[in-house]
Amino acid sequence: MKKFLLALAALSFSLSAFAAGDDAFYGKIEKMPSAQNPTWVIGGKTFKADARTKVESHGGHKFDVGACVKVEGDIDHRGEFYVSEMEIKNESRCQK
Repeated sequence: MKKFLLALAALSFSLSAFAAGDDAFYGKIEKMPSAQNPTWVIGGKTFKADARTKVESHGGHKFDVGACVKVEGDIDHRGEFYVSEMEIKNESRCQK
């Protein structure tokens, strides 16, 4: 029961990032994936990427900690968000 409640909480937390029909999330990269941990932390949220993830960088901008990105993807049956596309954006998109 506890695992179910945790999964439900994770799903509702993930869905809140995409509320009101918005299918994209903007945030700054806080943690990049490693061989041991294939997850990204962007704007305080955790995202998973795999071989299907499309990564776009324009104008020589690099994916690095602190970069502003747009994230699009899907939530799986476990409430985990898988990135389908990630793109570097102007800093102004990540300003609150």
